[in-house]
Amino acid sequence: MSFSYTLFLALLLLAPGLGLWAGLRAGERSDLISQAAEKPGSTFSLLVIVFGALAGHILLSALLAVQAGVCGWSGRCIVLPFDPNIYRVILTGGRSAGVVSDAAFLSWFVSLLLPALIVGLAAYRASGWRAVRDMREAATFGWLKRWVDLARPANSVIIAYVVTTLEHDGANVAYEGIVENIALDDDRAIRMLVLSSCDRFLVRITRHNVQRIDTVHAPIPLIQLTAANFVNVALEVIVDAAGPPAGHMPSSP
Repeated sequence: MSFSYTLFLALLLLAPGLGLWAGLRAGERSDLISQAAEKPGSTFSLLVIVFGALAGHILLSALLAVQAGVCGWSGRCIVLPFDPNIYRVILTGGRSAGVVSDAAFLSWFVSLLLPALIVGLAAYRASGWRAVRDMREAATFGWLKRWVDLARPANSVIIAYVVTTLEHDGANVAYEGIVENIALDDDRAIRMLVLSSCDRFLVRITRHNVQRIDTVHAPIPLIQLTAANFVNVALEVIVDAAGPPAGHMPSSP
C-alpha cells in the first residue's frame, strides 16, 4: 500500500477534533449506564470533530501569533534554521520550511499534537460541568435520566423487577435486585441489566390477578439479563435514610 500524504495530513489536521470527541466520550463514562457505541456516520460526532479541530487550530495559531508578537516586541528571539509555524509551512507548500532537519519534524509534530492534547483535556474536564452533563445525559439516557437523577444520592438505589421468558409450572421466573448497570439500544429501550443482591420469585397471571410466588433461597450476588430473556421491566427508586445497603457501592452516573 502506497503512502498517502493527503490522508496523513488530513488525520493530523483532524487530531484536535478527535481529541475533543475522545475527551467527551471519556468524561461521560458512568458506572450505572453502559456507554453506547457511536452510530456510524453520526452527524453530531462529525460536527464535534470538525469544530473541535477548528478550535484546536485556532488555539495553536493564536499561540504562534502571540509568540511572534512577543518576539518582535522584545527583540529576544531564538533563531531557528526552519520555520516553526507549521501552518505557514503547510499553506506555502513547504516553501517557507527552511532547512528541513530532524528537529524541524519534531517541532512540527509537537505543534500539531499540542492542540489535540489541550482540547481533549478541556473536553474531559468540561464533561463534568453541570450544564454539559445535563445536555449529554438528556441525549444519552432519554427517559431514564429522571431515574438516574433520583438515584444519584449515595443513599438511593434503583430496584428493578424483571419478568423473564423462562417458565416453571405455568409461571414466569422473575428477579428483583439492585441495578448495577443498564445498557440501552438505539430506541432508548433497555437491552441489558446487571442486578446485585438479586431475589428470584415466580409470577403467575390468572384470570383475576397477578400472583407473586416467593421461595426460600439465598440471594444471587450478581446476575446479567438481556432483553431477549425478559418480558417486562419495572424500576423503582428506593431511598434509605440510614445510608446505602451494606456491601453496595453507590453508582456514580
